[in-house]
Amino acid sequence: MKHRFAIAAGAAISALALTLTACSSGNADEKSATDQTAQGDASFPVTIDSALGSATIEQKPERVVTIGWGSQDAALALGVVPVGMQDYSSDCGCDDGVLPWDSAALNGKKPTLIKATSKEIPYEQIGSLKPDVILAVNSGLTDEQYKMLSDIAPTVAYPDKPWLTSWQDQIKTVGKALGLTDKASDLETKANKLIDDAAAAHPEFKGKTIAFGSGTEAGNYNFYYEDDSRNELLKQLGFTPSPSIAKQKSSGGESFAKKVSMETLSDVKTDVLVAWYLNDELQSEIEGNQLFKDLTAVSTDSYVPITDPPMVYATSAVTVLSLPWMLDKYLPLLTEAANNAA
Repeated sequence: MKHRFAIAAGAAISALALTLTACSSGNADEKSATDQTAQGDASFPVTIDSALGSATIEQKPERVVTIGWGSQDAALALGVVPVGMQDYSSDCGCDDGVLPWDSAALNGKKPTLIKATSKEIPYEQIGSLKPDVILAVNSGLTDEQYKMLSDIAPTVAYPDKPWLTSWQDQIKTVGKALGLTDKASDLETKANKLIDDAAAAHPEFKGKTIAFGSGTEAGNYNFYYEDDSRNELLKQLGFTPSPSIAKQKSSGGESFAKKVSMETLSDVKTDVLVAWYLNDELQSEIEGNQLFKDLTAVSTDSYVPITDPPMVYATSAVTVLSLPWMLDKYLPLLTEAANNAA
């Protein structure tokens, strides 16, 4: 996650997982064409506006490239296998650079992996894939990068702010770009039901305040604002964002978290704390600090450190495809923390 800050349950989860797996199995191009005809989504050309410009897609894309966070999840959930997609080696701790829920959806197919970062985009590699569309719906593209990519193929960037695209906006946008809006709407409905069912099955979350933090440098701690996707999910599950962390108001691209010094850490009041860390050494240093130990959430064992790299990613960049995988692991941790805070 370096580029962002340095960079119910049971049956419902299984049901959505089966739905999403079905969407991504078989011949992706054939399924996309069939679904498009059945749903009446063959309305091309289509123009999609973003914060960086408009992309006009003349006909149904057959060669799709995805970079940034989660666009490959949305495409795979819709039954479209990208010819090229983001390499997540640095984020997921996986040797093959593919997130676990994506591996299941790929069914053995092997798209070209693209190491795109906030500072460097491999334009030649992307161009060699001859894409019909480039999806960077949740990314940090600059104006210059967007223009360079748009010279290769129509490029769909983020709708408002970099790295702050909701999973709902992402599936809608990718669905529109691929001519599969009806299927995208259906997946959004199923994902919302999955979350709502989880909230109903866990009344212990209601009334508990929560904060989502990260440790990325010695001496400071970061707390994500209320409108970050991490907290949006926790809100939908029934938690109340800690009033100690003001809701984001800045329009700046990097203003998705508040940096707090260890000396003022006690100003943050929250029943439950969820957090990830840049590395094990930094986590040990912060967790060994008495100022951190004195936090109410920590002293009452209502603290959830996320140490598994794919879980860090899944809770940081929520998508319709990662939700079943993530909630299956996340809900028990949140339940224990919420009960301890009671």
